[in-house]
Amino acid sequence: MKKYLNYFLFLLPFLLVVYGCTKYELGNPAASTVADFTYAATNSNKAPCVVTFANKSLNAAGYLWDFGNGQTSAEANPVINFETPGFYTVKLTCTAVNNVHYNQLIKTMVLNIKDPNAGLTQVLYFTTRGPANGGVHLVLLNDTTRQVTDFASVPLSRPYGIAVDTATRKVFVSDYSLGVIYSFNADGTNPVKILDAAVAGQEIVESPEALMVVGDKLYWGRSGGIYRCNLDGSNPEIFFDAGTSAPEYPIDMQYDAVTNKIYLVNEYALPDHTGGYFSLNFDGTGLAQPLTDIDGTAIEVNTETGKVYIAGYGDAGPSIPENGIYMCNTDGTQLSKIGDFGTKATWGITIDQKRGKLFWGFKISNSAPDGKIVRSNLDGSGAEDWLTGVSPHAMQVAWIKL
Repeated sequence: MKKYLNYFLFLLPFLLVVYGCTKYELGNPAASTVADFTYAATNSNKAPCVVTFANKSLNAAGYLWDFGNGQTSAEANPVINFETPGFYTVKLTCTAVNNVHYNQLIKTMVLNIKDPNAGLTQVLYFTTRGPANGGVHLVLLNDTTRQVTDFASVPLSRPYGIAVDTATRKVFVSDYSLGVIYSFNADGTNPVKILDAAVAGQEIVESPEALMVVGDKLYWGRSGGIYRCNLDGSNPEIFFDAGTSAPEYPIDMQYDAVTNKIYLVNEYALPDHTGGYFSLNFDGTGLAQPLTDIDGTAIEVNTETGKVYIAGYGDAGPSIPENGIYMCNTDGTQLSKIGDFGTKATWGITIDQKRGKLFWGFKISNSAPDGKIVRSNLDGSGAEDWLTGVSPHAMQVAWIKL
């Protein structure tokens, strides 16, 4: 036995050489191309928004994007505007570095660009002046009825200013004669007097006219410039101190978030008030007066087209030779008359962007319900008597949750 064992041990190295396993050298596999991307959208994914695409693809020699909205791109990290809500299928196709079967050359993703008005109601808010008391009202803009809903009644004499805050669902109304500002719920309930010039410490709100909401502040115009407070009326203060210089009395104004400017018309009829159409940066700098010789009582800025609408009297100079509704660019150029108003001041102009319509007040007397709200196309054509038997003053269209 020992003899055979020694013989086997002697042959073992030779057997391993002859019958050993063969080693196959496979090498490293060719690199694959994998399409991948992420994205980030402004405006909380609500239209209109800007979407920035971050390319995460591996080993790609080129890119072709299809954004599902008619736009394409060959950039690595494109930035695309989505103007309207909807579901968009975004497709990224990569050019392969190596032609291997395990490439993943296409990545698709569905973007939900949300409707900013989903769950909201479009409403026209307006104020009226009556022989005994003024009022605040709303009309749903639903293409069917024009049913006027009255707000809860509060003492009002000359309600010349209105502003809507969609974030807090509040409507603010100023009264020039009484020196007060009220807030209401969006449906017209729960009136609260948030400022009263007759209350010690709130004299700053005397004779308020223009109203607007920017962020978490309420702004109003009156003698001396522009003032502001918190939305509950607390901490009233001067915002833009005009002093005795123009604009001495902003009578109506609007903020444009696109240009970060305030546009306003200034009182003309009172002593030492120069009138005019003004603009200024929101930080109070850059005061400009594109139109000097106008007597304007209402202003509306179309932030989408850059057009300004002014209700003007033809008594201040050659720019506005006769009473009417005028349209111009924000720099005051291309001023033209596009509509008529009545014998009394028009205190309200507003825009329905959904239908491309302009509203303004038409008054025969100061307080009798013999006026109307006129609606036209944005260039003034197609004017119609949209709501009659009212004495309209300030007005604003808003999308809001009732």
